[in-house]
Amino acid sequence: MKPTNLEWEDVIQFEEVEGYGKSIWKNEDKYYLVLEEGTVASWLAVYELPNELFALLESGERTPLEVSWKIQNDCWPPTEEEKKASEKQFILKGLTPLIANPKSWELFTQEELERLIPLAEQKWIDWRGNLPDDYVSPLK
Repeated sequence: MKPTNLEWEDVIQFEEVEGYGKSIWKNEDKYYLVLEEGTVASWLAVYELPNELFALLESGERTPLEVSWKIQNDCWPPTEEEKKASEKQFILKGLTPLIANPKSWELFTQEELERLIPLAEQKWIDWRGNLPDDYVSPLK
């Protein structure tokens, strides 16, 4: 969703919805979400907050962070399972993260590791010449 053309000076004329730290405002029958955006230089962006999303927020079914994500990205934030699946796909594309980051082993079954680790080790050796000095294979 794109921000509205409203500025902070416009929004503060509306009714503040209590409990959301000056980030949700109401004007007549419309709700607005004010988010800080930017990295080095930040600014306030004002989004229209659909009534159905406000209802999910008020009911506690969704958190302010989830609703903000939905407004900005037009989708709900990924679940933990989706994050793990995405990370696993990333690792499978290159395999070398299995050598560089032993925590990545947790995403795979022992059977998968038995198949993937030799491939990852060889790929690492082809790339760097030898395995890292502190590397300990999960297969030993």
